[in-house]
Amino acid sequence: MSILDRVGLKQKGGRRPRRPNLKADGSGHLDRQKLSRRVVWERVGLMLALVGLGLMAFPRVQFHRNTADQGDVWLDDDLVAPFSFPIHLLDEEIEAQRDSVRRAQPPIFSVNPNSASETQARLDTLVARLDTIFQVYGEWRLAETREPEESKQGDSTRFVQLRESFPLTISDSQWRELLASYASHSGVLPTPTRAGEGSPSLASLIQSSVSRLGTRRLAENVFDIPRDSVRTTEVLVRNTDPRVRDESIQQMDELIGIDEAFSSAQTTFEQQFGGRRDSVRLAMTFFEHVYRAPLHYEREATEQRLEEEMRNVETTRGRIQEDMTIIRRGDVVTQEVYEQLSSLELEQRIRAGDISTYRSWIGQFVLILAAYAVFFLYLYLLRPGIFADTRSMLLISMLIGSIVIAYAVLGQIELFNELAAPVALVSIMLTILFDSRVGMFATVTLAILGGLVFGFDFQFTFATIFAGFVGVFSVRDVKNRSHLVISAGLVLGAYLLLGFAYAMMRADPLEARVFFDLRSVVVNAVMLLLASPLLFGIERVFGVTTDITLLELSDTNRDLLKQLSMRAPGTFNHSLQVANLAEAAADIVGANALQARVGALYHDIGKMNKPEYYIENQQPGDNPHDRVKPRMSAIIIGSHVKEGVEIGKQYRLPQVVLDFISTHHGTGLMEYFYRKAEELKEVNESPVDEAEFRYPGPRPSTSEQAIVMLADSVEAASRSLQKPTPKRLETLIDAILKARTEDGQLANSSLTFADLSRIKETFLSILSGVYHFRVKYPGQDEENEPDEEESADDGPLTLSEKPGMDVPMPFGTAKQSTVHGERSSGDESPKGLSSGDRSSMG
Repeated sequence: MSILDRVGLKQKGGRRPRRPNLKADGSGHLDRQKLSRRVVWERVGLMLALVGLGLMAFPRVQFHRNTADQGDVWLDDDLVAPFSFPIHLLDEEIEAQRDSVRRAQPPIFSVNPNSASETQARLDTLVARLDTIFQVYGEWRLAETREPEESKQGDSTRFVQLRESFPLTISDSQWRELLASYASHSGVLPTPTRAGEGSPSLASLIQSSVSRLGTRRLAENVFDIPRDSVRTTEVLVRNTDPRVRDESIQQMDELIGIDEAFSSAQTTFEQQFGGRRDSVRLAMTFFEHVYRAPLHYEREATEQRLEEEMRNVETTRGRIQEDMTIIRRGDVVTQEVYEQLSSLELEQRIRAGDISTYRSWIGQFVLILAAYAVFFLYLYLLRPGIFADTRSMLLISMLIGSIVIAYAVLGQIELFNELAAPVALVSIMLTILFDSRVGMFATVTLAILGGLVFGFDFQFTFATIFAGFVGVFSVRDVKNRSHLVISAGLVLGAYLLLGFAYAMMRADPLEARVFFDLRSVVVNAVMLLLASPLLFGIERVFGVTTDITLLELSDTNRDLLKQLSMRAPGTFNHSLQVANLAEAAADIVGANALQARVGALYHDIGKMNKPEYYIENQQPGDNPHDRVKPRMSAIIIGSHVKEGVEIGKQYRLPQVVLDFISTHHGTGLMEYFYRKAEELKEVNESPVDEAEFRYPGPRPSTSEQAIVMLADSVEAASRSLQKPTPKRLETLIDAILKARTEDGQLANSSLTFADLSRIKETFLSILSGVYHFRVKYPGQDEENEPDEEESADDGPLTLSEKPGMDVPMPFGTAKQSTVHGERSSGDESPKGLSSGDRSSMG
């Protein structure tokens, strides 16, 4: 005996499973069976995985015991301080003070007394390297006219190497300008003119300009960071000279940033070089490389000073004395009270020490486990079909887990609050995939879990349950995918209604929180529009079939059904009548009526390949079965099941519909051909194998499949009746239901005898309407009724002289074509003829 059995939580045996057991894949109502150890551990693993996700979401919440939101009404008892504690400032206030300190703390700069000499030294080094390049260039050009080719090649290579190793990035046009200036002013190289000989070259002009700017004009009051990076109006300047060691405050108006220094140099060079772009850029390249600002930013010293100031920021404001009343029942939570509540929670954690962390984790684990346990126990005890199906449990766990992840993400961001979590999306999905009860239980579970995660937030819990239930109710009878948009609007309206109610209970109904909640709720509603594409993906990935898909398949204008109506019009009309019978019967016994109707519409699509072999598609006097042996006829008739499944797969019909095609005959016997084969058998031949004349099956495994089988037989047989009066129809239906039951075709379904009785009444009511029987009104003279009608109702059940072969019938022989055993006159059909088989062939 298991633990659940001992405590009275075992599954109750002997009860009929409630319908629908699993709408998602149409697998039907599973008999209660003991779950294997592996299945049990898989379910435990799924639940523990969800608990782990819940624990990940918890740390995102700072306060979850005494804290209420500002503007709420305190609904608990009067809260009295259990001990004295300081009032801790809110994180927003502390951060505001720290930001104020950052803006007020002046950056620290150190004076570099050698900045001018360093600038000049770097400039001299750069000019020396440039002079070397000029010298090699001159030697190379002179060697072009005086020395051999090998010597010229060597000088050229050296020039290229020196030029490439130059520390500045200089364009080709700038090099040409530098070299041309050197050639025309040096007097060493032969040039067309010597007008510039003796005057300073471009390199010399740049050197003098850079030196004058860096060592004189910009040698003081320049710091080495951009001006806009300093947010204060003054800076702290340190003299690092050991002999001085002092600090002074200087105003930013007296200083120049490095960006301003470069801008000033740019203006100077433009004036000096007359706007020649390459010369100005070249001079700026030299200046930016060699210049050293006299004031250097001390990052580490600045940050250290800032940390010292941050430690001096006050994090508390006043104290609450022991036994002091913090808030009374019915009072509004103001900002001051909110700070006191938050401070009490924080102080309780501090006093508890490190052990409080472990206690908190244990408490969180137990609470989350309890929330999930209710849902999993519901599935185990009341929905065993879902609980036993690994695919369904995995799908449910993934949908619930996605919302828990959303809780964790929303606890981290400030753009939206917890109301943006699309719990109603999961409610809608589970209702469509399974049913409303699963959707509602999942909604309650997620609402409770969210309330725990977000600080025992009753407002969130109640709003989530209300909006989720609205979403569940709005899709209980969804007809198409566009209806999901209406559902999203209803959920949005539910959130807005409760949001308005809560706002009216606050001191300031239009405070900022209202608009924050509104923004989150709108995002929630927009995410509900993902229901349609998500359902489409789930149907493809998990192989499930929703009522929306079934409704789409029930459209007779779909390509497959239109082909059936054109290639086998008799079969198409038969399928429509079977669909009407099956839908009504499924509805009366509580089965999935829509599923039964769609299965009936497609159950005979295999007849499209050889429609002429089935009587409903034949012309009078032309019967192809007269030209083939009984075994071949049985093969042809039986093949429409296999071919129907293949056609359905080609058109990507869902598995739930394909199951109707393969089970609508079960393993029934094609009695006509079996009897005919026995009649044609010679005396010395081996006995006829009955298995060769049975349909491949399998037998129906769901109530819906069994109903379609019965509707198929009854509809076909009713067409073979002569004078189909209500009494004859009732006798026929009774015989067919009895034959299917005795043959074991209904053994795997969950239909009861009470269901069969209701199905019989439904079939009889619909068929009586189809054949338009006259109704005897009260007071009508019985003498007006024709004698033929009276005798017909009391007479034997006479079958058509053109029986079919598709639907097995319960009657003995063709010659014995009445249920009472009388033979109809002139009937020379072979032994074993069945009236219902007329839907196959003539």
